[in-house]
Amino acid sequence: MNGPRTTLPPETGTETAAPAPAVLRLGRPAKGLLVTSLLVVTALFLGGTFLGTDAWWPFGPWRMYATSTAPSGPVGSTKIEVLEAGTEGWQPAPLVPDTVGLNRAEIEGRMPKIQSDPAILGTLISSHARLRPHDPAWTAVRVVRSDVLLRNGSPTGETKDTTLAVWPDSARTAEDNAPRIPTPADGAK
Repeated sequence: MNGPRTTLPPETGTETAAPAPAVLRLGRPAKGLLVTSLLVVTALFLGGTFLGTDAWWPFGPWRMYATSTAPSGPVGSTKIEVLEAGTEGWQPAPLVPDTVGLNRAEIEGRMPKIQSDPAILGTLISSHARLRPHDPAWTAVRVVRSDVLLRNGSPTGETKDTTLAVWPDSARTAEDNAPRIPTPADGAK
């Protein structure tokens, strides 16, 4: 299998080597470009790994692949709750592009900025109005971190909700100022 291919001409019955395919060789400029590209990409990945943040994606540290959850303790998830026009009480809302133009990971990645300037949440209200014009209008939105407590890798059934940001601030309630344990009547699942 290895080595030159051979053919047998019908008239002689002896083997001859098939012509070798043409080999394309790169010139010095092309080799230099390849080496430079490889060095730049390597430097970006190494810089992102040791110095970068998740905002450097795809060159940032991929922490999601480098960490794990302890078998006992909280596992957190971010969700949004809204107040709708004409209703009372916070209602859970889907945190998906079809509803607000963003997904949960994008909100989680921007939480420090959202917490320092909750007015950013107003964009979720305007996005919802644009994407879902026939749905009830949202008058307020809050971001809630829901922690499910684990023991030896299994859920204990306990959850703890903590409000991370509310907009507008006038919609903030007393329950937003302290962690709370949801009950089935609160819509906890």
